[in-house]
Amino acid sequence: MDGLWSLVQKQAMWQIMAFRFLSNVFQGFSSTAIPSMSSAWVKLWPIVDSMTTAVGSLIFAAIMSLVGKYGLHWNWRWTIAVSTLCLIFLDSLVYMLTIWDVCRNQWFFTGVVLADNIPSGVRFIVSIFCAVEIADLGNEGTVYGLVTTVNNLASPVAGVLYKWINAYFKVTLNDIKTDTTEVRWHVTYTFWIAYGMKVLSLAWLVLLPPQKAHLQRLKKYGVKSPLAGVLCICLFLSFLVFSVVTNLMSIFPSTRCHRIAGGKGCKPEFTDTCVC
Repeated sequence: MDGLWSLVQKQAMWQIMAFRFLSNVFQGFSSTAIPSMSSAWVKLWPIVDSMTTAVGSLIFAAIMSLVGKYGLHWNWRWTIAVSTLCLIFLDSLVYMLTIWDVCRNQWFFTGVVLADNIPSGVRFIVSIFCAVEIADLGNEGTVYGLVTTVNNLASPVAGVLYKWINAYFKVTLNDIKTDTTEVRWHVTYTFWIAYGMKVLSLAWLVLLPPQKAHLQRLKKYGVKSPLAGVLCICLFLSFLVFSVVTNLMSIFPSTRCHRIAGGKGCKPEFTDTCVC
């Protein structure tokens, strides 16, 4: 326990943890309209969806292998920034063409899922590079566990936030089926918000050292702050509780209508009744 407490006080550790969490929360923003679009507009077959998932896993592994072999000396900031911006361009192209009924082909649509694996693989391998450089002899597992835990915590937090925002738009399955101009604009707005958050995720790259030499200097000369360690632990525990509570709220009829749980809002007089 003393070793863990000493570790989170080091600037190299809490700075990387902060980057992983904040960057991934912003990067994790999406649109709740995607499943409804897949079924109502694209008519995506389950077998095509499964095949895409399998191929996506292969692409993820290939990207990690390529970056691990040829990208050891790449600038980590530029690598993440370029891959993220390329993803946004490809992602927006496919989704906008689908939303506005220019092309609603399932094979074209599933290309987005495959493209998503490229920046995800890059970010994951960079986090491994960071963990390797931060770790000392004997605490490799602890360092990797902390970095991975922070990374995994960001996903449900991002999910709660974008579902809460999307609850104010007409993007339910019934709305998507109407396929009106108003609904198309509402779906478009949710994607624009997601893309804006992904671009803002690049602002947190200032917390990421450009390369392993910079990280080693930060590890050697960085400050040791008990306050930063306490804040780091308290904030991540708070977000963990927030994530668990909001996900549990989406299960029970009396609370799942709340916007923070992904609902459309509850009527004031009946907390167990959702606004349709």
